[in-house]
Amino acid sequence: MIRLVNIEKAYKHGPGQTFVLRRVSVDIGPGDFVSIMGPSGAGKSTLLHILGMHDTAWTGEYWLHEQPVHALSQKDRLKLQKQHIGFVFQSYHLLDNLTV
Repeated sequence: MIRLVNIEKAYKHGPGQTFVLRRVSVDIGPGDFVSIMGPSGAGKSTLLHILGMHDTAWTGEYWLHEQPVHALSQKDRLKLQKQHIGFVFQSYHLLDNLTV
């Protein structure tokens, strides 16, 4: 259902870059229960934003239901996201006029 192959995400600063995800590979099948754990700053939220298709600035391969997310156009990626992804944000500040 989900396959990640060598996912990497880095932030540039000055002449260098800092990796927050490095060579992440995983296969998640239908019905699998997955927990993502780690200390603050380990890249958990970054990985979830990649999986939720909110972040596009990464390298590697991301397959969702045999669709190559890494190779899709923005329009096709949005269509796939709307069909298969639901996201509950930790902070609701994206909708300042709503409370719950």
